[in-house]
Amino acid sequence: MSYDFANILFAGPCNRACPWCVGRALAAPLNQENLTHYPPRNLDALIEAVNAQRIRDVILTGTNSDPQLYRHERRLLALLRCRLHEGARLGLHTNGARVLRRLETFNRYDRACISFPSFDPQRYRRLMGSPQVPDLAAILAAATIPVKVSAVVNEHNEDDLGPFLARCRAIGVRRVVLRRLLGDQRPFAPIAGLRPVGHFKGNPVCDYEGLQVTLWRFDRTRALRSLNLFADGTLSASYLLHEGAARRAVDARGAGALL
Repeated sequence: MSYDFANILFAGPCNRACPWCVGRALAAPLNQENLTHYPPRNLDALIEAVNAQRIRDVILTGTNSDPQLYRHERRLLALLRCRLHEGARLGLHTNGARVLRRLETFNRYDRACISFPSFDPQRYRRLMGSPQVPDLAAILAAATIPVKVSAVVNEHNEDDLGPFLARCRAIGVRRVVLRRLLGDQRPFAPIAGLRPVGHFKGNPVCDYEGLQVTLWRFDRTRALRSLNLFADGTLSASYLLHEGAARRAVDARGAGALL
């Protein structure tokens, strides 16, 4: 079996309260707190599988927490650099709230994806459960690694996508994924200036004046396969969500979908 990427998942208290948090759909034991646990439970098994399968991308992400809340983040990165095969790339999927406070560690990754749905504090609060909007422009200015933006799109921000994309482009973002939540069947409203240039896993990839924009719909996504190390040490090729539809879509969730 081949995998597109591997996830190291973190669980515990979070600095955001997203109403759509995917962790709520997981069985409680999988969300066993591991923010202070070093190394993550069953990490050896994941490393062995990644090396045996030559999985290229290993991503630190979360089920109901943010990986930059992990107390041993830098130490774990150093361990992974030593033990993973030489072609492995380390990625971070984060809400961005702690990036500027942990900038040196942030720049030790090979790439990062930031869940960031709006620059407006009120829209941001409705989507992320906090009015404290990370300074995305400052993050981009300080980053020495590629940074992608992932934005959940629903009724709270879909009428602001044009200005949102324009501002992303203005501060130096090069790639944005606009994504509907699993089960949301509504089409994306037309966004002036989007020009289709291709597809990725069945989802349209567009150009917006030099900004790459992917319109991500889980129900239209061709399979992505991930190997997942849950906080309790469970190692699984599926995402173990409660709902049948969510379970069937586990391999189609795509980069950045957890945050």
